[in-house]
Amino acid sequence: MKRLVLSIFLALSCTFLFADEGDKMYVSVPDVAFRKSTGFFSEKTAVSVYGEEVTVIKEEKKWTLVKRRIGTEGWLPSTALSKKKIISKSVKVSAEELALAGKGFSDEEETAYRKFGDTNYKAVDDMEKKTITQKQLKDFLSEGNLKVE
Repeated sequence: MKRLVLSIFLALSCTFLFADEGDKMYVSVPDVAFRKSTGFFSEKTAVSVYGEEVTVIKEEKKWTLVKRRIGTEGWLPSTALSKKKIISKSVKVSAEELALAGKGFSDEEETAYRKFGDTNYKAVDDMEKKTITQKQLKDFLSEGNLKVE
């Protein structure tokens, strides 16, 4: 379990290396939006598939313009890409293990949880289900005088 969590963390944070034009890269996160231009609030043009192969066209700061196999282009956050091919292997874990790993529990924390298994994570589960619109996010950032790069 520890290896699985560590592997996911490393795939998300350490595998991106600077790419050259024409390099093949792979989408390393699920459901990331292809955007019309750089910027978090840029118009979404499509949604990626985890492990999808893309070709690098160019990079600008924290964004990479890529071309999909189907021919469409879009900007992705550079941190959502990996030079390493994403291979999805089916790993058998229980629903409880998956839930605990999703909450960031280590093996030691899982053992302690099982020992005192009366902890209620309903509030955390409810929070994870909440979504906000881009307008709500823009309003929040504006009210707090926060900038988005």
